Amino acid sequence: MVVLAIMALAATAVVLTIPGEERSVRSEADRLAARLAAARDVAVIEGRSVSVNFAPSGYGFERRVAGEWQPLPGRSFEQRNWPSDVRFVAGNGQGAARLLFDRVGTSPTPQALVLAGGDARELVRVSATGEISRGE
Repeated sequence: MVVLAIMALAATAVVLTIPGEERSVRSEADRLAARLAAARDVAVIEGRSVSVNFAPSGYGFERRVAGEWQPLPGRSFEQRNWPSDVRFVAGNGQGAARLLFDRVGTSPTPQALVLAGGDARELVRVSATGEISRGE
C-alpha cells in the first residue's frame, strides 16, 4: 500500500509539472513581448528602423542599414518558429504582419497580436508610441 501511495504521489507530481496549453501560450506571449521591447530598444540605441515580420510559422527581426533591410544580429533576434501548439493571428485577422519601430522607438504600424492554443488566448499589443503591453 505504501508503495502504491508513493507511486500515486509521483505520478501526480509529473502530471502537474507538464506544461498545459495555457501555460505554453502565456510563456510564448511573455517571450514575444520581451523580444519586441528589446527590438524597440535597439531601434532607439542604434538610431535606425527595426522591423518584426510575423508569419503563421514564426517571426524574425530586421534592421534598416544603408537603405536595405538586413537581419538583426544577435542570438536574441534569431528567427523563431511558433511552438506547434501555438497559433498566431495579427489583430487584422491575418496570419502575417509587419511591425515597425522607428529610430525614436515609436511604431507607425501599431498592432494587436493574438497567440492562441486550445482554449488559451493571449494578446500582445504594440501602441503607436511603442508601448508594449499584454492582456485584453
